Amino acid sequence: MRKRTGSVARSRKTYVSKKGYRKFKGSGKLVHRWVEEKKLGRKLKPNEVVHHKDGNPLNNSPNNLRVYRNQSEHMRREHGGS
Repeated sequence: MRKRTGSVARSRKTYVSKKGYRKFKGSGKLVHRWVEEKKLGRKLKPNEVVHHKDGNPLNNSPNNLRVYRNQSEHMRREHGGS
């Protein structure tokens, strides 16, 4: 049975931050990090970066998210940085 993390996140109280990311009211936790934790079945490490494949920070669908070990790896693989 597939987890429906996206619908659970939408049913909770959220807001969009000044940087354009959806966060939970009260805790301020980023929804995309929460969704990825549910998908992986574990807490993310503080240095892990969750990337939105389509570039839309409001599309927190589990299949639109990818985790990188750190910001360096994220920049190198997704943004052509070194």
